[in-house]
Amino acid sequence: MAEEEVKKSTEQNKFAEEWTDIGRRIEAQIRHEFARLAGAEPTDNWDTIGHKTDGKMRSKLAEELGATQEASWEEIGRTAERKVRAEVAEEVGVGKDADWDDIGRHIEARIRTAVGGWAGAAPEDDWSTVGNKIANHIQKTLDQAVPSKGKPAAEKQSASEGPAKDSPS
Repeated sequence: MAEEEVKKSTEQNKFAEEWTDIGRRIEAQIRHEFARLAGAEPTDNWDTIGHKTDGKMRSKLAEELGATQEASWEEIGRTAERKVRAEVAEEVGVGKDADWDDIGRHIEARIRTAVGGWAGAAPEDDWSTVGNKIANHIQKTLDQAVPSKGKPAAEKQSASEGPAKDSPS
């Protein structure tokens, strides 16, 4: 029985060694391919391959963004942000040198003006005024569609006054 266990253990060890060898060959082939793509030597370790991959990717991205090939990741990030900000600024009409605050204020003003324009709000009106004018416009439209017989004219608000108020019950 001991002889059978030794034989079985030997077969298991041989099987494990074969799979270990397959694993090493797969890892060597993968490392070889990554090294080739990174411009490293096939015999380089993973750390070297990683550094060369990083450098190659960083310089390629920097070049595509218009930064120097030696630019750091931080410089590349700043360059990308500047390009995106300038494109957005140009697209919304504030000029490529605008900062994010200027861009945001311009977009917000355009939205407020477009939304408020429906109710007769002026471009310089703030959101509170725009909201009140929209509420009054809606109330006026409802009042015209469904007139209230018992409501005196003095209770009706004009579109330039504060928010519409519920009538007492």
